[in-house]
Amino acid sequence: MHFGGFCGFIALIGTAAGSTTSKGVCLLLNPLQKFDDEICASSDLVRDSRPDGSPEVLRGTHHSAPPKAAWEGPEDCVNETCIFSNKALGDGSILITTERNARIAANFPIVAGTTAAALPFHIEKVKGKGIGIFADRKIRKGEVILVRPPTLMVQTSPHVEMERATLDALYSLAVEKLPRKGQELFMGQMGRDIYDKIETNCFQLYVDGSRESGSHLGCYPEVSRFNHDCRPNIHYRITNMTHTTVAARDILPGEELSVSYIDLMLPREERRSRLRGWGFDCSCSHCSMSDDEAAASDARLLKIEELETALENFNETVVTAETGAQLVELYEKERLDIYLGQVYTRAALNFALFGEEEKARKYALAAVEAVERESGQNASDAKAMRTLAENPTAHWTWGRRRKGISSKRH
Repeated sequence: MHFGGFCGFIALIGTAAGSTTSKGVCLLLNPLQKFDDEICASSDLVRDSRPDGSPEVLRGTHHSAPPKAAWEGPEDCVNETCIFSNKALGDGSILITTERNARIAANFPIVAGTTAAALPFHIEKVKGKGIGIFADRKIRKGEVILVRPPTLMVQTSPHVEMERATLDALYSLAVEKLPRKGQELFMGQMGRDIYDKIETNCFQLYVDGSRESGSHLGCYPEVSRFNHDCRPNIHYRITNMTHTTVAARDILPGEELSVSYIDLMLPREERRSRLRGWGFDCSCSHCSMSDDEAAASDARLLKIEELETALENFNETVVTAETGAQLVELYEKERLDIYLGQVYTRAALNFALFGEEEKARKYALAAVEAVERESGQNASDAKAMRTLAENPTAHWTWGRRRKGISSKRH
């Protein structure tokens, strides 16, 4: 069956024209393109019997090969969970999900991925780490480094709830549908088997708002090659199901590109303890510093927590107009570059609350740049900070914490 051409589905590139068939209504792949023969889903299913008595896998069949850009599916269904595949998307892309979720995912905009020739890095072996990714040239803060669709994406509920033997069989069928390069990339990830590779390397994302049924685990094998650092130089965002990796600060030629696997606001020993659960002892520069330096860093993290709590609850004995700027200074000194958007935002709002126009504008503009870098130009916080920067005195927060203004107004 075809994901753009089976009965009841919407074409990948827009609303398709319908035509009546003996099987019902079949959607054409593209109403702007004509085909000599109508492409329509077959309702025939071949049942693969299972000697162990576990649920049957339903193997779908189709009448004709899809155009290169089409999604195929649903195939190999277990109850409502089916396989959908697109060999032309990236190095091949597989969805293991329901028809409803697949329909939503198929209509996401297709984002052009970065080509191999455009990648500003190379891969090399690293002692004690396996492999690492290193910059070939200077990568500037905010530069997009890698854009990728998922090689495999599975709905969370069957991954958690389906009987393991059935799940393993379904995963094997799914990976076999990937082109050779996609298979090699996926199977080259850490993990004993497909299930373990998903557990170790995939990111949670939603295809249907925050509905629990829309929760999925998306696997991006090239992204999983980035090693951990407690002060990483790149961060990422997932829009719809496209993974985008961005430089969080300037990266020099020869410097390793790194992400974080854990919460970075933890003291050194707690970070190390959690990372042992990932199977390694962290030797990044922030974990390898002297005990005195580590103690100073841990003290800054504790001060950050105190100031954030004071700002959240507006502790009048602690919070002044400069408290947000003090928080920014601590984050910057700690090189917590991947979190700066939220910190600049908080500082801008605090200056506005105290009626400090120029400083509110300064930090709002910094927040716009950081939030766009972290979350994209359409992020709601970026829009809010643009509004504040344009006219701080017209913002709803303006002057609400200035001396003499009663808190009863709030």
